[in-house]
Amino acid sequence: MKKQMIKKKILMGMMNIKGIGTDIIEIERLKTAIKRRGDALINRLLTIKEKKYCFKFKDPYPHIAARFAAKEAAVKSLGIGFGKSVSFQDLEIINDKLGKPTLKISDRVKKKFNNPNILISLSHSDKYAVAFAICHI
Repeated sequence: MKKQMIKKKILMGMMNIKGIGTDIIEIERLKTAIKRRGDALINRLLTIKEKKYCFKFKDPYPHIAARFAAKEAAVKSLGIGFGKSVSFQDLEIINDKLGKPTLKISDRVKKKFNNPNILISLSHSDKYAVAFAICHI
């Protein structure tokens, strides 16, 4: 189902919203953690495509932080946390040609949570990254 159609159905009350989630993170805090733990942390948080996207920028940390916040917001919208049910690798933020982010969910998580669709919005400033997610089924 196309995102515009989903948004229209949500506004019309035709889709069930399972939950909402939001997350905010200090970019410097995440940067410090990555410098301390190195590639192991980056590989845990980001998919290969996400790493490629983030590291094409002179300063990748705001983009990494925004993706981290988006994944946190997404699991909150499902009403869970990261762990056995969902890993950071199960969620992937992909930008379209205009830069709009969308969330790709692994088949394993789709099956476990009744094929959820999660709309996301993310942003960052020089100090913070923030994300918002709406999950509907």
